[in-house]
Amino acid sequence: MLKKAESLLKISSIYLGTVLGAGFASGQEHLLFFVRFSKRGFVGCLLAGFLFSFLGGLILEKSYELSEKSHRKYLELVLGRNVTRIVATLTEIFLCISFCIMLSGAGAFFSERLGVPSYMGVLLTDLVCLFVFMFDMRGVSALNLLLTPIMLFGTIYVCIYTLVTESMPVWQVQVHPHGIFLPYAVFYVGYNMLTAISVLVPAASLATDKKTAIWGGRLGGLLLSVLAALCCLALSAVPSVHEKALPMLSLSERAGTFAHIVYSAVIFMAMLTTAVSSGFAVQRRLTSFGVHPKTAAIIICLISIPLSLVEFSVLIEKFYVAFGVLGVGIIGGIIWSWYKNKE
Repeated sequence: MLKKAESLLKISSIYLGTVLGAGFASGQEHLLFFVRFSKRGFVGCLLAGFLFSFLGGLILEKSYELSEKSHRKYLELVLGRNVTRIVATLTEIFLCISFCIMLSGAGAFFSERLGVPSYMGVLLTDLVCLFVFMFDMRGVSALNLLLTPIMLFGTIYVCIYTLVTESMPVWQVQVHPHGIFLPYAVFYVGYNMLTAISVLVPAASLATDKKTAIWGGRLGGLLLSVLAALCCLALSAVPSVHEKALPMLSLSERAGTFAHIVYSAVIFMAMLTTAVSSGFAVQRRLTSFGVHPKTAAIIICLISIPLSLVEFSVLIEKFYVAFGVLGVGIIGGIIWSWYKNKE
């Protein structure tokens, strides 16, 4: 029983830590995909939360049955071999870019929070990722199990404090009341699935049985939906922080010095966990070509530095929605595969 609980927590924390990246913890993703659509955006946020939980369970269920737990094998199962060649290649490009975006976010964090050059944050995060990569899946699991609870409770505290203390009614200011909001909710889940699949598939090896694997995905998705909803509500209550590079960090400052310090650490942890998840998937792919795992880790960490120096918010705006479209195709394949098996 204890082993089941441990594996459940490991899988859900890996899922949560993968999606809780720089864009999520900073608030940039919530503004782009949900908050700007006002009340409609909150409906989109709830839909995204449901999809995270539902898809997480489906991915872990199939992954547990795979003898070779790689995201390519999983994609071949739900999309077919020919389609997978294209999709997997584009996914790996996204993972490389995602890794760079997380490093760029670390640079923005160090610049805004500590007043030091952004490249120092990029290099420090890059070195920490390199260290974790050296321990393969054990390193990824240990990092997420350690940092995810801190990120979870830190984010919940800042959101609840904001909602309790702000006098402005939620949704009073409609930043972008019109627009097609539901596709953005699906795009949001879509691009996150590109990263999540690459980590959840090998994470299925941590489960003691299929049921534990499924509930690990569902629990991680449920926690993500709660966090996303709280962040959207808190950000909608304080429109003055929307122009900030790290709006959630600005909210934490209102909660006091201690909360600001803790949430600063949360943002860096979020960047780190998603950077590790994205980079780990790319490392796995390189090793499939015969590259030694440690050599692959060094290559990834070196070639990512130039793109990581591009402004953080620009990278999110340009790449996330575009790759979200690709993710929608993968979501469709997962649900269709589930439907066929059910029939």
